[in-house]
Amino acid sequence: MKNVLIIFLFMLIVFSLSGAMASDFSKAIIFDVPHDAAVTRFGPDYGSALTPEEQAEIMSYQFSGDTLKILIILVDWWDRPETYSAETFDTVFLSRGLFPPGSVAEYFNEVSYGQMTVTGDIYGWHNLGFYSSGMNMEDIIASLDPYIDYSQFDGDGDGNADAVIFIHAGNGQEDTGDPNDIWSHALLYPEGYAPGPYDGKKFPRLCTAPETMPLRDSLNPTIFSGFRALNRISVAAHELSHNIGLPDLYDLDDKLDTMTYITPGDGNDHPVVDWCLMGYGGYGILSIGNIIPAHLHSWCKVHMGWIEPVVLDQAEYQDLVIYNIETTQFNSLYKIPIDDAAGEYFLLEYRNPGSSAMFDKFDSDFSVYFWPDLTYGADTLDRGLLITHVDDSLTESIWGLNLGLPLYDHYSVAVEDAGYDPAHDAWSNPEGHVTDSSQWWYPYETRKGALFSNDVPGQSEFGPDTYPNSDSYNGYTGIYVRVDSIVGDKLYAYVNTDGDGDGVPCFIDNCIDQPNPAQVDADADGNGDVCDNCPDDYNPDQIDSDGNGVGDVCEYVCGDANGDDGVNILDITYLINYLYKGGPAPDPEIAGDADGNDSINILDITYLINYLYKDGPDPIC
Repeated sequence: MKNVLIIFLFMLIVFSLSGAMASDFSKAIIFDVPHDAAVTRFGPDYGSALTPEEQAEIMSYQFSGDTLKILIILVDWWDRPETYSAETFDTVFLSRGLFPPGSVAEYFNEVSYGQMTVTGDIYGWHNLGFYSSGMNMEDIIASLDPYIDYSQFDGDGDGNADAVIFIHAGNGQEDTGDPNDIWSHALLYPEGYAPGPYDGKKFPRLCTAPETMPLRDSLNPTIFSGFRALNRISVAAHELSHNIGLPDLYDLDDKLDTMTYITPGDGNDHPVVDWCLMGYGGYGILSIGNIIPAHLHSWCKVHMGWIEPVVLDQAEYQDLVIYNIETTQFNSLYKIPIDDAAGEYFLLEYRNPGSSAMFDKFDSDFSVYFWPDLTYGADTLDRGLLITHVDDSLTESIWGLNLGLPLYDHYSVAVEDAGYDPAHDAWSNPEGHVTDSSQWWYPYETRKGALFSNDVPGQSEFGPDTYPNSDSYNGYTGIYVRVDSIVGDKLYAYVNTDGDGDGVPCFIDNCIDQPNPAQVDADADGNGDVCDNCPDDYNPDQIDSDGNGVGDVCEYVCGDANGDDGVNILDITYLINYLYKGGPAPDPEIAGDADGNDSINILDITYLINYLYKDGPDPIC
């Protein structure tokens, strides 16, 4: 455990907003704060001045070192004093084997399979005057420069402090809903606008989390008791995950409107629910009562380079062994490609609350919404196969968020919910109402038994005819997965990726032929319709409407970089991915040359932004 530096009261620098340096939040990406609260805290122009290149710089960052050196600064106010000592937070963040159910350092050691070590130091408590003065993280860093050697917090040697987290006295607004509390968030700058340098280091990644959490009344958990307790690590680990390069995977749209929880297909459908720390698995909204954070979803672990999925590139797999992903780095994550070029695939991982892992033990707890029908307290995590539908072409969006509707017609990372069936509502339960023991769909669009498992009748299969089904975002795949048994740390599954039975996996067999009636050769030219990009008049759905000899689906639209026959924000995303992240080139390339200068570069991205959002001229190919 690192030594704790206590800056005593006589050393504190007290300042107010009137003496604070103005921060330019127009050059910052802010995670986790709902828009209305963000406008109040950061002003209406936050993030508005970021260029596409700066946005790409922020969103492409990934901590690549093996030691993350975090600076933890504790702050309080005269009228909002601290409750717990700095030594307590040294234990919460940096200890091993001392803080049940586990410290921040132990969390990242576990989810990274030992590949990232967290070290650091605690500074505080640092008094900021009166609470009305606020908390400007950039100014605090500047004011503490004489007392802290910032050069000690660059674990990967890139010239920037790895991560800075401010623990503020009191509760967080995300828990209490009180606008007088600070909403936990991460603040990310492009390096050119980051605070500093101080001691030769800049500070492009900052975040904050609360000291305490409010307790609920034991007789009526729908209300707070007026007491508070030491906050656990979930929120801090979530915000620090932003600092190492991970986006939110929950849907920001109307996230505080509980009516969105009971309306399937609306603009907020909780794509990863509580199966990820970057979803609601630790942030509290759907896991009330749970103090043990969920693991990071496998997509996040792949993104960080901590695990590599095994690609299922054969037609059929009998008795596929999948180890629990909590403790096993190898043969615990499998990938079924759907469309490799477009970045669409399924991920298969076995989640096991009975593993020897410290974390990933508890499921969503809805009792606060359904009390007294449900017993208040966290429920044991389901055991079984988590199947996730991924479209990586969307995860490279400007803000890198899992937004879905209304901006996109589907999510980038979305769990396939085995427990959701629109034919079953809460009152279809065997008891006739919501109960602790039910496996049926709850009104809040999630489940008690969403994993695929042979433990639960009707939840062992995922295929073309199940609900949900294995279709791609463009149609039929024929992919079929079945959980046959679960024994300890191993799950046994059957997987078939050959939808038409011709012995070729679906992602290779792009021209599925006549045995599959859903994908036929309508124009009899020898190419199945899903591959026939330029079908002729024999195919009534894909004809040559202008009589120029080129099928309509081959007629590119100028500026349509991703080939979806329209010009929208997805084309900007596609060009960012192509220019800066090694993504595929536009096909044909001329479609991505929006400004008509015979090359594809940042000017085309700027041109499309101007065209789409500022009434600029039409693209010119």
